[in-house]
Amino acid sequence: MVEPLATAGATRHQQRIDDLCAASIRALSGQAGLHFRGRRLYRDDKALPPFAPHLSPKPEVDDFGSFRGAADGMALRLRLADTELHQRLHPAEPMERMLFEMLEQFRVEALVPKDMPGMVHNLRHRFEAWSMAFYNSGLTETAKGMLLYTVAQITRSRVTAQQVVEATEDAIEATRMSIVRSLGHDLAGLRRQRFDQAAYAEHALSITSLVAGMLAAYDMEDVAGADDS
Repeated sequence: MVEPLATAGATRHQQRIDDLCAASIRALSGQAGLHFRGRRLYRDDKALPPFAPHLSPKPEVDDFGSFRGAADGMALRLRLADTELHQRLHPAEPMERMLFEMLEQFRVEALVPKDMPGMVHNLRHRFEAWSMAFYNSGLTETAKGMLLYTVAQITRSRVTAQQVVEATEDAIEATRMSIVRSLGHDLAGLRRQRFDQAAYAEHALSITSLVAGMLAAYDMEDVAGADDS
């Protein structure tokens, strides 16, 4: 079957973006052999483990700035994180592992040199685009979705010393107030220990465990509600 011209053009355009982003990641990370294949980053013939959720822009909805921001984020992760330490510490449970990966990504994004404001802008642009897509998807209409969204907002804000996404600040306020007391000590620890991956991980693991417990509690409430009905 012949590929439609519009589709073929879009595919070539996306390939150019992927090639540019891969070149940027290689240069910034100082690591060779990195390239994209099917929206996944590879080192030579080996696919790298999945990155944090906000580093997966979608060609059909996201702009070039999002791809630049995601590339910068991946480069920082490869350059500034001890992969072996991270793999040794990450939780086995999928949700906790995703949260732990996200928190480590926020750590490296907080370490951008002050003389690279363009990278700070790119990272912020990508996170805001992901945040708005998540929020507008309807996922935050559930208690679990709002909890995950709020945790992403407040942890990145605390680690990077940047404001939460302004457009959804009011929407997360109630959830933020309900969880800050439980997470407060570890939130402060994230910012304080951002230069020490192992020390930072202690607080990140505590947060992932606490949030997983909150999510499990919501599941139990859902089961109880179904039984009552």
